[in-house]
Amino acid sequence: MNKMTVRNNILVNVIKNPEVMKGLSAQDWNRCLIEAKLTGVSGRLASDAENMGITADLPLKVQNLFKSFSYISATSTRKIKWEMNRVKRSLHGSNEKTIILKGAAYITKGLRCAEGRTSVDLDILVAKNRIDWAEEKFLAAGWKHQVVNDYDQKFYREYSHELPPLVHPDRHISIDVHHTILPVTSRVKPDIKKMLESAVQLDGGFYVFSDIDIILHSVVHLFHDGEIRGSIRNLLEQHDMYGEFGENQQFWDDLIPRAKELGLTRALYYSLKFSKAIFDTNIPEQVLIDIEPYAPNIIIDNIMNYMVTGVISPSFGAKGLGRWFAQNGLYVRSHWLRMPTLLLAKHLTIKFIRRFSDEQH
Repeated sequence: MNKMTVRNNILVNVIKNPEVMKGLSAQDWNRCLIEAKLTGVSGRLASDAENMGITADLPLKVQNLFKSFSYISATSTRKIKWEMNRVKRSLHGSNEKTIILKGAAYITKGLRCAEGRTSVDLDILVAKNRIDWAEEKFLAAGWKHQVVNDYDQKFYREYSHELPPLVHPDRHISIDVHHTILPVTSRVKPDIKKMLESAVQLDGGFYVFSDIDIILHSVVHLFHDGEIRGSIRNLLEQHDMYGEFGENQQFWDDLIPRAKELGLTRALYYSLKFSKAIFDTNIPEQVLIDIEPYAPNIIIDNIMNYMVTGVISPSFGAKGLGRWFAQNGLYVRSHWLRMPTLLLAKHLTIKFIRRFSDEQH
C-alpha cells in the first residue's frame, strides 16, 4: 500500500491521544473545537475526556462545553431509541426482517463509535418486495413525506435505494427506509440478499448486519456513495470498528473475502488506506498486503490521495484552487459512481435549473 503524508492536525492528534488535551493552549482549543463542531465529533471529544478521567484537568470553559456536548449526544441517543420504539410499534405483528443501520445499529450494539455521537435520522432496511408495505405502515402511523416535489418523488422511487424520507410531525426525527445499500443505478451492485441472510437478530426484534457487513456498509457509504468532504467522523467510525471488531482474528480473515463477494473491494481499499494514514489504525500488515491488488492505477490513486486528504476535514491539506478541485472532483466522482452518464447529466441539469429558478424568486 502506497505511503502518504498527512500533515499535522490538532483534532486528529487529540482523537489519537486524548491526553494531549491537557496541554492545549487557548489557540489550540479554538482550532480543535471549531473543527470538531464542523465535522460532528464534538461529543466524541467529551466522551474521550470523560473515559480518560481528564475532564477536570481541562479549562473550565472547555469542561462546560463538554458537558453541553454530552447532553446533546445523550438527547440524540434517547430520541433515536424512542423512534426505534415507534417504528417497532408501527410494524407490530409482522415477522418481516427489519435491519437498523448506521447510528442506530452502533447505539444498539453498544459500539465504541456510538460514544458521543449525534444522529438526526433513523435508517432502517427492509426487503425490496416489502418496501411499499413498510411505507403504508409508516404513513398510517403518522409519518409524512419530507419530499413533495414530483420529480424528487419519482427519482427516489425509480433510481434510489430508499423511499423518500419520512418525518413525524411531532417528533421531527426522519426515518430513511432502505431496500439496499446503494442506489439501484450504482456502478457497484452488492447482493443485498446475502447481507440480509447474514443479519443478526437483537433483543427487541430488530436485526443488524454482521460485523463485517456493518463496516462495509460504512465504507461504501463514504468511499463510493459519499462526497467525502468533511467526513472525518465517518472515517473515525471505521477506525473504531476496525479496532473493536479486529480483536477477533476471524474478522480480519473474512474481511477482504466478504468485500470481494459483495463487490466492495475498492471502497475497502480506500478505507483501510486512509484510516491507517490519518488515524494510524492497527491493521494487520497482511491485510494491507492482501487489499493492494484492488487498488486503482497509480494515477487515480495519487489523485484520490490529494483529494481525500485535502478535504476530509476543514483544516486538511488543499487550499484555494486546489481545494476547489478536490471538493468538486469528489462531488462529480460520487455522482458518476452513483448513476449512468446520461441519467447523471439529466439529473444535474434538472437540479441546476431548479436551483437557478429558486434563486430568482
